[in-house]
Amino acid sequence: MEELLRRLEHQIKKLVDQYDQLKHSNQQLHHGKFLLVREKELLMARQQKAISQIQTLVTKLKAIERDK
Repeated sequence: MEELLRRLEHQIKKLVDQYDQLKHSNQQLHHGKFLLVREKELLMARQQKAISQIQTLVTKLKAIERDK
């Protein structure tokens, strides 16, 4: 009986350790996801700015061509 209790205690400790590891991994994944979403937002804003600048340049080039 005592041996059974020791084995159960050992298994419970292993499960608690696994839980702690999984919880930590999950927190890291959530943090990584947050960083990736933020980076995506920043890249999309940069892309939109670049598109706008290119459109402005194209408009200016077309105006220059018309004025020739």
